[in-house]
Amino acid sequence: MKQVLKKAVTVLIWLSLIYACYELGMWQLHRAQELNKVTAPKPDQPLIALEQVSSAGMNMPIKAVNRIVSASGNYSTSYIARDQKISEGVLANFDVRLLKLSTGHAVLVVREVLGVGEDQINSEVAITGRLYPRQNVDRAFAKPGELSRIDPALVVSKENPFLYDGYIILKSEKIGGDQSSDLTLVASEQISNRLPGFYWQHISYVVVWWFMGLLLLIAPAFPQFRAKSDKVNSKVSKAKKVGLKK
Repeated sequence: MKQVLKKAVTVLIWLSLIYACYELGMWQLHRAQELNKVTAPKPDQPLIALEQVSSAGMNMPIKAVNRIVSASGNYSTSYIARDQKISEGVLANFDVRLLKLSTGHAVLVVREVLGVGEDQINSEVAITGRLYPRQNVDRAFAKPGELSRIDPALVVSKENPFLYDGYIILKSEKIGGDQSSDLTLVASEQISNRLPGFYWQHISYVVVWWFMGLLLLIAPAFPQFRAKSDKVNSKVSKAKKVGLKK
């Protein structure tokens, strides 16, 4: 009776471990799938005013990143942002302007890829563009009138104390209310939040857990294989001994 109970408990533990490995693998698989869905690019939401998704002088909310926003005001200062990446292995200089809004706040605007000269714009402008978080890594050594990175913290001053976090890359610009600008626009695709390293890390855990489950599943067969091989070896050795005696 004790032997039967012992075997039953052993089998139960064995099956429980196999099932646990399977479930842990499924958990990691579901996490990988959820991560893939969460970080996938989403359709653009409707155009919205800048002040409705972000506040001047405060960190940009996560919900504001990648939003297409509108704003109007006057350009007060122009900068050059050097060595900005526009595609794989291709760098360019950007024409960056400080747009002062009617509220007294300001926001950095990437107008276009810098050409031979800079346009002088004195009229009021109405813009639309995609909102990006500020850059945290310097792209170049900045000279006077240049930005080492596109970051409002670099242009905060007594004249411009309240800036919106991040910057806008133009999609359209109208000067004086009706005149559309002819610009060499910078590509303003959504920032990808995909983390392929973490995705494949979860997938690797799936393989590990299921492989462990497979080992547990075939583990009972190992002693039997060893026992059979031992019997075969003993028979061979006996046969050799008999042959030697003869």
